[in-house]
Amino acid sequence: MTDRRIRVCLVAPTPPPLGGISNWTMIVLRHAAGREDVLIRVLNTAPRWRAVHDLRLWKRVLGGALCFLYNLTLLAVILASYRPHVVHITAAGELSVLRDIGIMTLVRLARVPIVYHVRFGRVPKIADEGTREWSLMSRAMRMASTVVALDQLTEAAIRRHLPDIRLARIPNCIIPDELPPTRETGNGTCTVMYLGWVLPTKGMDELVEAWAKLNPNDWRLRIVGPGNPAYREQLLNRHRPNSVEFVEEMGHREAMVALAKADILVLPSYTEGFPNVVLEAMTLGKAIVATRVGAIPEMLADGRGLLVSPRSAADLAAAIAHLLHDGDLRFSLGLRAQNYALKEYGINTVFEQLMKEWRRAARMES
Repeated sequence: MTDRRIRVCLVAPTPPPLGGISNWTMIVLRHAAGREDVLIRVLNTAPRWRAVHDLRLWKRVLGGALCFLYNLTLLAVILASYRPHVVHITAAGELSVLRDIGIMTLVRLARVPIVYHVRFGRVPKIADEGTREWSLMSRAMRMASTVVALDQLTEAAIRRHLPDIRLARIPNCIIPDELPPTRETGNGTCTVMYLGWVLPTKGMDELVEAWAKLNPNDWRLRIVGPGNPAYREQLLNRHRPNSVEFVEEMGHREAMVALAKADILVLPSYTEGFPNVVLEAMTLGKAIVATRVGAIPEMLADGRGLLVSPRSAADLAAAIAHLLHDGDLRFSLGLRAQNYALKEYGINTVFEQLMKEWRRAARMES
């Protein structure tokens, strides 16, 4: 009997460290393991040679170059032994585009089609500005059989600047049954929670400044995620907030339990793609305050959350204050977000879209 399973080589990070793309990778792998029509082999691109918050250029370049050579060797073995029908590459932008082009060159030499998955939200900006990064991204996208965008703005920008490439839009996904039950909130001290890397580009200064201005009674701000201890101290010393708790990195399950107990999720990032933490909070029925970046505006449209301008502590404080004082609004936002996430972002729906693009790229349409 002919084996009709499609063999996919997924070039993507896996934990550790835990992040948006690596979390997506694990969701896809867990779901694929239960299917009989697909096999996935992963080439792990996680930056294990440095801490994510260590952005020194020499370390990124040297460590990245050595890791690239190692991964290129592994990829050659995978192409020869596993013989994938399609290679799916997750794109994080910046210096990693050079790695992507190198990987794609080898894959094209092996005559294997490529799906190039753009996983960050800065594409409209760099495309319109015509930056060096966009020039490299354009080259990479032209090497692919199919380009996948996460959000409407990215899709529109790519279509505007590269109208001849094949483009699909596929959102991130969630396995609802893997999330803990939502806990009853609003009893005793209530919690506003941030979950992610504690970095300046995640809007940490604006968040702590906004919280210091609000200084609410019976509420606490819980900032969960890895970061530089010196930066955390700097935030506290600069803004002198009350009722702020910093928690080091949690495992994903533990973090989801903490999110299920929270009342509000806040994500004040300067840039995002399609943030998993927003998707997880939506599925858990949480009220959300987040910046208008990446896919967030479409995720939280139509009363599914509150949107604020990035880099604005005043906007952030006003939105948080609105939710602190209105329990009915928190409930209605969370309920609308939950219903939408379960309908649009469930793994069964999204994985079928991935399968469609893989089969189309490999010319295995059913």
